[in-house]
Amino acid sequence: MNRFPARQAGAAMVEFAILLPLMIVLVFGITEMGRAIYQQNTLSKAVASGARYMSRSTQSVNADCSQGAQWGPSINNAANLVAFGNQAGSGNALLPDLDAGGVNFALEQRTVTGGGNACVIIASASVDFSAIFGDTVVPFLDLGPITLSATVEERYHGE
Repeated sequence: MNRFPARQAGAAMVEFAILLPLMIVLVFGITEMGRAIYQQNTLSKAVASGARYMSRSTQSVNADCSQGAQWGPSINNAANLVAFGNQAGSGNALLPDLDAGGVNFALEQRTVTGGGNACVIIASASVDFSAIFGDTVVPFLDLGPITLSATVEERYHGE
């Protein structure tokens, strides 16, 4: 007895040809999503480092929660720390298309529980996700670009 009659010949090949594009899109989609999560995590850690640097930068914030004498130089160092991983701004960027000019810092005065005020430094950055296949996240699908962003708040401690 023949298990596969003549009319069944090639059916597996046709099924494979139908499912192959779906499987390719699925594999590349999972890969790109993993890269996006990795880059988002890198951006979040970098912005947290910049905010932490600013929160401990001496003379960058006055007692009345205004910009101090060292605000400008501290901002430059912190922005380089976010973008390049060092204060000098040398070497390769931590993420593609991330530069120190895209990192923002702001001051905000807040009321603390129990009375009193605190200065809070808000650091933020955003960058477009750099996909392997160009502008689309998943090949063959027209999914728009993804923008990664991170915002961190840190209380100013000074010295």
